[in-house]
Amino acid sequence: MTLALGCLCAYVLGGVPFALLVVRLLLGVDVRRIGSGNVGATNASRAFNSRGGRLGSFLLIYLLDAAKGFVPAWFGPGLLHSDTGPLAAVLLGAAAILGHVFTPFLQFRGGKGVATATGVLLALDWPAALAAFAVFFVVRALTGQVFFGSLALGLALAGAVVAFHPGDAFGGRLPITVLGVVLAAFLFWTHRHNLRQHFARDAGAKA
Repeated sequence: MTLALGCLCAYVLGGVPFALLVVRLLLGVDVRRIGSGNVGATNASRAFNSRGGRLGSFLLIYLLDAAKGFVPAWFGPGLLHSDTGPLAAVLLGAAAILGHVFTPFLQFRGGKGVATATGVLLALDWPAALAAFAVFFVVRALTGQVFFGSLALGLALAGAVVAFHPGDAFGGRLPITVLGVVLAAFLFWTHRHNLRQHFARDAGAKA
């Protein structure tokens, strides 16, 4: 299997809309008609009335979406017999993230990519991913906003892949470093509507 075909498979895997499938299977509801309409764990959890149901559904969908990134980045290079260092894993992981955000199963409208991105980074650099998770929970607790935690997670991923490997971040691990930086910017782009709404509300409150 060529790397291009592997990336196509990773893209299709990333495009599987687990939030839509889980909510429809358990509740018979289309998650796109709930809350923000986003096909991701945070919005899908809003379909459940109880606190336990919201937490359980969030964790289940988050893990499934993370697995979409972890599996191709971790197993893909071996299946492809790739000897390109981390480059193949980075490309396969990036394809999965794009599949989640631009899913071919929902007219290329998917989630924001946070869970799938963290799954990819868990496969490529698990200490950096765990550090970013810690930052997410701290910022989420301080701000009360999941999307601020997600943005902080992206920035933390970019910083951690460099800080944890200062001697090799711009050498053999350069593809991972580039992915971390691009992901940070990409998550800001996928959360652009959240940012606009937040600052619009803030401006309205001050007016």
